[in-house]
Amino acid sequence: MAAVQLVEWFLAENVILQSTLVLLAVFVVTSWHFSTPKNLPPGPRGWPIVGNIFSLANSNRCLTFTDWAKTYGPVYQVSLGRRSIVVLSGYDVIHEALVKKAEDFSTRQFGPSTKFINPRQLGIIQAPFGTPWKEHRKFTLMSLREFGFGKRSLEGKILEESVALQAEIMKIGNKPFDMGRMIQNAVTNVICSIVFGSRWEYNDEKFTRLMDHLDRGFSFNFAGQLAIFFPVLRFIPGMGKGLELVRNVVDTIKSYIREEIDDHRKTFVPNDIRDLIDSYIKEMKSRENEGETTFTDDYAEMVLFDLFIAGAETTSTTLYWAFLHMILNPDIQGKVQEEIHSVLGHDQPPSTAHRAQMPYTEAVLTEVARIGTILPNSVVHGTSRDTSIHGYHIPGGTTVLPNIWSVHHDPEHFPNPGKFDPGRFLDARGQYRRDEHVIPFSLGPRMCLGKQLAEMELFVFFTSLLQHFTFKLPEGAPAPSAVGIHGITHSPKKYELIAEPLA
Repeated sequence: MAAVQLVEWFLAENVILQSTLVLLAVFVVTSWHFSTPKNLPPGPRGWPIVGNIFSLANSNRCLTFTDWAKTYGPVYQVSLGRRSIVVLSGYDVIHEALVKKAEDFSTRQFGPSTKFINPRQLGIIQAPFGTPWKEHRKFTLMSLREFGFGKRSLEGKILEESVALQAEIMKIGNKPFDMGRMIQNAVTNVICSIVFGSRWEYNDEKFTRLMDHLDRGFSFNFAGQLAIFFPVLRFIPGMGKGLELVRNVVDTIKSYIREEIDDHRKTFVPNDIRDLIDSYIKEMKSRENEGETTFTDDYAEMVLFDLFIAGAETTSTTLYWAFLHMILNPDIQGKVQEEIHSVLGHDQPPSTAHRAQMPYTEAVLTEVARIGTILPNSVVHGTSRDTSIHGYHIPGGTTVLPNIWSVHHDPEHFPNPGKFDPGRFLDARGQYRRDEHVIPFSLGPRMCLGKQLAEMELFVFFTSLLQHFTFKLPEGAPAPSAVGIHGITHSPKKYELIAEPLA
């Protein structure tokens, strides 16, 4: 009898337990159902824990992003670890988000890479969309304009570097060489003259070390990126090495900037503002009695870091693409030189005032920007609040990736997008035709701060070098690849050329 009662009790308790578990499961599923936002964008299925990260481990992940848009539409989401990222493809959708709904889509997310490199989100590039960012962007633009930003007075600094670059090329003679570092030195010196008030000799030991660090930082590989998203991988031999390299690069450049700020303080004269550092020191001094302010050494250091990094890398990489396409397309190079010499002759220095007279050269540089697409996914954006786009709900705090590659390589707008064809940007009369679908500097409030400077540098360096040299493939050398490599930027594979001086 006791045994029977025990069995009945056990069965009763088991039923209660089962019922409780069922109710708990229903509660969890119901809570998840009602708490999960509806109408989220579709996207490719990923692996547990890692998401879609291995699908993006190839050397052409911008092509993968673009291909997924063909399947899932211009707005879709992918997952990298636990982080969901909404990808925007095509001009119309990107323009809607970054321009028409700028208030919703212009912040930055505190992602793994930001946490690793800039944990306080200072500066301009990684700062959230808000008052401090607006204040520093406005101040920086005003200061840069005082130094000739967007004005002809800055052309003197660019032309000075162009002459120095020509002299370096002349030293090579008729031998094959890689001009990548030379271009980088010249472009970096322009930003140094604006930010630090001085330029470097190209063989200066400290400058060489700084440029070496810059190169290593922008060659950050996929293994290092994996270790950012999955910190446990940093303990696997080799996986954490790239991360330490990036940290070392960041620390080295910031240390140099701190030294410059300290040196400037010692020689600061309020009525003699020499460069952007002096501008920041003057502004910081004027706010010393205000109490809370973002105009601090730490913030200034990060703003200057952003300007140095962005100003040094993207323009030099664009020029490196430009000369690659010149040696791959000697007929196009010849037409550019013919136009340069018809407008400038062989001795008159180029100026941005000549751009309107040189439509073919302008078209070539636009095509370089389009086909090269230095930042295929722009700088990652984020939503500042719940919003919607293309009929999908996008929660606040979502990471958003504008796929610029999908715009520049859209076969509907740019037929045969893999072909280098400046004619896309010329009308029937041979005049330059601007195309709003070429957006190398992105769109909206987060558009690149240095757009005017970059455009000026690209035109002056490109025309001055082609005015004095013809660039060719070394005799018997195979044509270098026009397929780029993806680090932090999209850059050409290393190549060599010969520079023949023009009489």
